[in-house]
Formats: sequence, C-alpha cells, structure tokens
Amino acid sequence: MRTIVGMATIGQTPRIDVVPAMERILGPEVKTIQAGALDGLAGDEIKALAPAPGEQPIITRLRDGSSTLLSHQAILPRMQRCVDDLTSQGAAFVVMLCGADWSEVRSDRLIVNPGKLFPNTITALAAGRRLGIIKPDAGQIEGETRRYMSLGIEAHVTSASPYLGDARIDAAREAARYLRDRKVDLVWMTCVGMDEQMRRAVQEEMRRPVILAQALLGRLVAELVAGVDSRVPAAA
Repeated sequence: MRTIVGMATIGQTPRIDVVPAMERILGPEVKTIQAGALDGLAGDEIKALAPAPGEQPIITRLRDGSSTLLSHQAILPRMQRCVDDLTSQGAAFVVMLCGADWSEVRSDRLIVNPGKLFPNTITALAAGRRLGIIKPDAGQIEGETRRYMSLGIEAHVTSASPYLGDARIDAAREAARYLRDRKVDLVWMTCVGMDEQMRRAVQEEMRRPVILAQALLGRLVAELVAGVDSRVPAAA
C-alpha cells in the first residue's frame, strides 16, 4: 500500500513548482495529495488576508503563477482546515509547504513544520560561520536578520523571488553576487518555491555550499516515509 503524504500550501493548488520536485525525491511508493489555504477564494478575499502594516509578510504562489503577500495570523485558520482535510483523506502525515512556524496548527497526525525544522538545522550548520540567506521577498529581510542574530549567527540576508518566471534566475544571480561580496561561507535558500535552477545559478556565482529548502524538506519527508507503516496513521 502506498503511503499518502499531505502537502498543505498557504497558496493555491496544485503547487506545480514544488510538489513534482518533491515527488521525484520521494519515489513511486508515495502518493501525494494537496490542499491550499487560498483554494476557492476570489481576488478580493485573498487581498483581505494581506499582512497588516509592520507585520512580517509571508509570500506564496497563486495558480496563475503570480504571487501574493499574506498575514501569517490571518491564514492560520485556513491552514488548520487544510490539515484537517488532508488527514481526513488518509494522509499519514502532513507537510507544510511554507517556512513560517505552524506550531499552532493541531492534528492527531505528524505535521512537518519547516518553521521549526529549518532554523534549527541551519543554525547548527552555520555555527561559527558567516551565513548568507536568500528570502523570497525583500520585506522579510529585516526580520530574518534579527532572527539569526538572536541565535548568535552572523547572517547577511537578501532576496530573490521564485515567482518571476524565467526572471527568477537573474534574481538568484543578483542575490548570489550580493552574498559573494560579503564573503559568506554558506548559503541558505529559505523558500520552498525556490528550485534547483535557482540553486545552480547561486552556486555558479559563489562556489559555496548552497542549501535549498525544497530539497531539504523533500529529503526529510523521504526519511519519514521510509519509517512509516502505511497501514497505521502517524501519531503526533
């Protein structure tokens, strides 16, 4: 029996920019199902979920390939509904396709929460080193700098949106040159929407180790799948 893995996005499904790449890592023994917090919403309803002035935004892809900024607090109830929907469809566990912290979302199944996983992993790797960080939106730079400073990491933060079509590669190269000038030792590409083409562009500019959120998340999920009995729901 194939293990069912739920993929919950803050945007709209299908996440053709993320899920197929993760499926290649997971292999044929895994069936993925998706739910999106913005599925079924009209434009005005999406705008109503925008961040308040001064609030740290989160960014996501819409079905048409464009992007939008959202309020984390405003989207939380909708993400809870996504998780509930996916588990009702038999998901052994649910992967949150966003680097924000989803600790407030509850389930009797395991939730893979990048907002906890990513900072802990990157902080351990970057200890004693100069860390370069690429965020998907410039409005996130200040908050991310403060976060890693509070963790004792010297971080240099810039941005490159993955939601620019082919222009995302030029954005990645520009971000890489910014970080190269600051002589960082390690680069963290934080957004699950960033892909292998963006990573290659950064590596070509920098010749430094580059960690891609999408790949890191996919490989963690693959390890979870390897240890799951698909006949038994994964407990929280």
